[in-house]
Amino acid sequence: MAKKKPTYNNAFSLDPAVARAMVESLTPRERQTAERIALGMTQPEIAKELGISPKTLDIFRGKVKRKFKTTMHGIGRVWFCAMVGR
Repeated sequence: MAKKKPTYNNAFSLDPAVARAMVESLTPRERQTAERIALGMTQPEIAKELGISPKTLDIFRGKVKRKFKTTMHGIGRVWFCAMVGR
């Protein structure tokens, strides 16, 4: 049986220090993307604000999801945990 990968969809189960380390592992563009996702911006809004195409934004979103080991909705939760835990 395959071992299930840990995910961080529940910010309350994530140590704030771990969340901060996850945020710090992001490149500047990934960080901009994650922050805007956490703020609840839509994909078109984020792409327009960052001056990138929606396809390019999809690439950054995918990288953030992999680094955060979470879903699209979990990105905001990890970001919140990192910022609140300061």
